[in-house]
Amino acid sequence: MIEGNSIEGEWRYTGFYGSHCTCDQHASWRLLKELGQEQRFSWLVSCDFNEILYSSEKSGGQQREERKMAAFREALDECQLVDMGFQGTWFTWERRNLPETNIKERLDRGVINEKWMNLFPGGNVRHLTHSISDHCPLLIHTGNEENFCRISSFKFEAWWTLEESFEQEVRKSWESLNGSISKKLGRLQHSLTRWASLVKMRRDGVKKELTKELETLLNGDRNEDTMAKIIDTKIHLNMEIDKDEMYWEQRARANWLQLGSKNSAFFHKYASARRRTNTIRRLEKAEGQEVTDKFEISETASDFFHDLFSSRGAGESSYLLQGIGTYISTETNTALLSAYSEEEVYKALKEMGSTKALGSDGFPALFFQKYWHIVGRDVEDFCLRVLNEDKDFEGMNRTDIVFIPKSPNPTNLTNFRPISLCTILYKIVTKAIANILQDYIGSCIDNAQSAFAPGRLISDNVLIAYEILHTLRQKSSGKKGFMAVKLDMSKAYDRVEWGFLKKVMSQMGFAEKWVSLVMKCISTVSNSVNINGSRGRIFHPSRGLRQGDPLSPYLFLIYSEGLSSLIRQAVGEGFLRGVKVSRRGPEISHLLFADDCLLFGEATKERATFLKAMLRQYEHCSGQCVNFNKSTIFFSSNTAEGAKNKISEVLGVQCSTNIEKYLGLPNVVGRKKKESFQNLKNKINQRICHWSSKCLSQRGKEVFIKSVLQAIPTYAITCFLLPKAQCGDLESIFAKYWWQRGKNKKGIHWCQWKFICRPKEEGGMGFRNMSQFNLALLAKQGWRIMNNADSLVTKVLKAKYFPNDQFLNSRMGNSYSYTWKSIWAAKDVLWKGLIWRVGTGTNISINNDAWVPEALHFR
Repeated sequence: MIEGNSIEGEWRYTGFYGSHCTCDQHASWRLLKELGQEQRFSWLVSCDFNEILYSSEKSGGQQREERKMAAFREALDECQLVDMGFQGTWFTWERRNLPETNIKERLDRGVINEKWMNLFPGGNVRHLTHSISDHCPLLIHTGNEENFCRISSFKFEAWWTLEESFEQEVRKSWESLNGSISKKLGRLQHSLTRWASLVKMRRDGVKKELTKELETLLNGDRNEDTMAKIIDTKIHLNMEIDKDEMYWEQRARANWLQLGSKNSAFFHKYASARRRTNTIRRLEKAEGQEVTDKFEISETASDFFHDLFSSRGAGESSYLLQGIGTYISTETNTALLSAYSEEEVYKALKEMGSTKALGSDGFPALFFQKYWHIVGRDVEDFCLRVLNEDKDFEGMNRTDIVFIPKSPNPTNLTNFRPISLCTILYKIVTKAIANILQDYIGSCIDNAQSAFAPGRLISDNVLIAYEILHTLRQKSSGKKGFMAVKLDMSKAYDRVEWGFLKKVMSQMGFAEKWVSLVMKCISTVSNSVNINGSRGRIFHPSRGLRQGDPLSPYLFLIYSEGLSSLIRQAVGEGFLRGVKVSRRGPEISHLLFADDCLLFGEATKERATFLKAMLRQYEHCSGQCVNFNKSTIFFSSNTAEGAKNKISEVLGVQCSTNIEKYLGLPNVVGRKKKESFQNLKNKINQRICHWSSKCLSQRGKEVFIKSVLQAIPTYAITCFLLPKAQCGDLESIFAKYWWQRGKNKKGIHWCQWKFICRPKEEGGMGFRNMSQFNLALLAKQGWRIMNNADSLVTKVLKAKYFPNDQFLNSRMGNSYSYTWKSIWAAKDVLWKGLIWRVGTGTNISINNDAWVPEALHFR
């Protein structure tokens, strides 16, 4: 079904049915390609394609063959068609009702070409509910942008800085008024709005005039005067082009691509796609009723977050606080309380992204960075009065709340992550505080917490978790079973009770003056929901930390020490026991990465009962809410089925044969390793298939491959050794995209990819060889093991694999995990580049170690 309002222009619709028979699918794609040869019209194709684009579009049953999905993607790419996305349920086809045999797939979709998207920028697809057919109907709406028109508010434009008269306008407005900095910024908003409207009227015809003038000059005779005019005209025309590019770059927010490569088409399409994706057309109220009116949407969101950020009160926490020591010394408090300087204020500003999302005042960091010589004195005075003299924020602690979807096309507000857009002046203050706090945060948080603390990495937790889960899977004998519980904390940042946070900071020994400064930052905020570009009503929260505030990550680590405290006390008193991966290894009871929590213990009903009571106590004290319905539990292989069922019932969590992912990476890598990392190929293909990536210049493609495509696998290959065949597959995708010419022309591969990967000074392009890059990152893990003996991950791995030796002399061992095998495989990379610096010589083997500087291989 297709519906729309005020449909204008001629466009083409094709209802398509793809063959359900695998052997005939090529004929379906050939027909689609033939239909796609006519590109004069805006084109929409929809219905049942009987194929999926990526493995994530199927649940249950056998995994779809990659070649079949690749053939479908190739057909769409050749026809210059892209998926419209959807709203509603993820899958469009379902068969079988039993959980064990249920299969769901997204076989039905709408795909469009660029002309159709430009004709109907608000077009969307909705998956309707179904009860008769095993396919759900598609409702395609051409969009009604009038319902979601954005109320314009002041926003600083980066391209203004290229106008000659801009700095003069800033100086004139800023120096014409004496008063608070908030009043000066308010006046500047009005002045720049008026100035920008005049400049825009002038600019509308300038580019056309310059283009016409340059064309006339190029067609005429050459002399010294005309040559000078040609150069001058080109300079001014390029300046106008740069302004257009900067305008769309600011909206695209593709931070990996820099200006100057003439990628205006890319920025324009990227910005248009962002606007389509970010527009919220419907929301679901708490009662389940759906709203589509823009005012109702705004009110629904405001009501939800006002309730979420309203304090429920913190319970009695004296027992919990007993487990938190006085970690902050007198020297640390002296450093935290020392007077802030102008240099620290300016450093905080310089470390900010220049054009990141704007706060409620509309000014980005770029404005303050570029015109510091005009506004710097006032900014410094304001920030230092807040930091050193306990002055208030003068209205600068206002926050716009925007939404980041946690799942594709959500309508329920629980599936959005609220991001707070703070003003730059507020962020300078909290960034200055955070810059000092980060040097001491490691001394007051648990070793199991690996987020944000200097010297700790997210990969540490991944390696430890994989090692423990590998041990549990291998444990097939013995009377004691063990369990791993992955907790889902619901809206963890948003539920932080300020009173509890203050108690924890005081218990740790932070000075009262410093605690008061921090509490002033988080408790004097006023919020308003910004949805579809329109601000809702202002409300004042009484709990929660803002995601977007530089100070929030560190405060959350301090706050989450409450859970670590309860666990440590429970282990110390014998109510809980952790898991060891080896006899001499440390006992691990929990792993934390910010709000991501993984608990380990003995699999008995008594331990589970205590664990549930402990988590309830933590909820009562801190205001947190554990979502037991979304939490999962995994048992060691020797745990009896009866015990599994009882423990799962006591905890109220779902029993799983495997915790599929932890911190975004697989926890099981079996014999079919390519399947474990198939999602890497899917993510890369999705980025390439996006509209915008097809509009890049060759220089833009180079940056896109280096900064985006080759960065996608980086996190995974820091912990896992990818099969060489899979590295080759990834490089084939990069090469195909690099040599592609135009929107659907395959292009000629003029040389092998290994030559392209050479450094530029050797005739290559400097792209990464993925197999070598994989080994380099794993070797870095080995280097960290060698140089961080006190880290938790080193203690775990050393106790199991090389208890009496060094990492470089370690062996693979028995019953090894895939992560250890991966790190061990990169040991030779270290051997080739390391040499001992001779000191006392007690740890050096004269015959086996590399210690002779002049010798071949240092031996």
